[in-house]
Amino acid sequence: MAAPSIRHQANDAQNLFDNRASRYDDSWHPRFARHMVELAQLRPGEHVLDLACGTGLVSYPASSAVGPAGTVMGVDISSGMLAQAKAKWSSDAHNNVEFHQHSITGLDSLPELKGKRFDVIICASALVLLEHPAEALKQWVSYLEPGGRLITDVTHPQSQLPFIAFERVGHALGKPVPYYRTSFRGPNDLRFIMEAAGLQVADVDLVSQMDIDGKDDLQSYLQDSDNPRIERTFDVEDADAMFDQNIDTWPMTDLAVPGLKLQARKLFEEEWAKLADATGKIREVDGVFVGIGRKPQ
Repeated sequence: MAAPSIRHQANDAQNLFDNRASRYDDSWHPRFARHMVELAQLRPGEHVLDLACGTGLVSYPASSAVGPAGTVMGVDISSGMLAQAKAKWSSDAHNNVEFHQHSITGLDSLPELKGKRFDVIICASALVLLEHPAEALKQWVSYLEPGGRLITDVTHPQSQLPFIAFERVGHALGKPVPYYRTSFRGPNDLRFIMEAAGLQVADVDLVSQMDIDGKDDLQSYLQDSDNPRIERTFDVEDADAMFDQNIDTWPMTDLAVPGLKLQARKLFEEEWAKLADATGKIREVDGVFVGIGRKPQ
């Protein structure tokens, strides 16, 4: 394995999501964020910290759930995503919401958080973007009230398979891509780091992200972990097409440079083949593991 180059997680997140900000809501993200809020079971008057709040997809439903007696603070590193969030703000409906641009891995340096404690912390679709998620969770838990709840999610190990393969290629070449999905091999890995952060973990559920025709309710998206929903099926021969489809996107920039791209392609083909099952098919699961933990009283 080549010596790894150094990435700056906060800069990576800003670049990645500034580029996606105007299109982010044109996807399954709004529905999934709403489901995360429903899983959190917010109550009127609660105070919520929304980490990696993005375009406000969690913040605004949370605002409605906690009502005027509650508050929501959204924190995100991406100015582009926050611009989208603030454009949705209404003084009539959202007086209890505020947004701040800051890294979610360095909350202690955000002045607006000094002395604050929250009943609920939600981090949706972001934990796998952190190089050191266990350390981040420990810091976040310090902002929970005793008895408070934290909800977050990680990718199923068979989800978004082209990116899994690229992540392994990046590590092999010492050019890591800006996400860390391979750190989580199943629900127990999420449970472990949440418990190590001081949480009592009640549930880790498998939840679909992709839209299901005619379905919008949370119950329809909850899955059996032993029988997950297969979103797409590939062949080993699809490696070149998957490589070409993704290599020129921003996360793969360091792998697309002349002199490295051919090597990256070869390694991608090898990693792609490793994803095949006994029948030679590569089956991509639609789902993330959502963990809900409570800080002891």
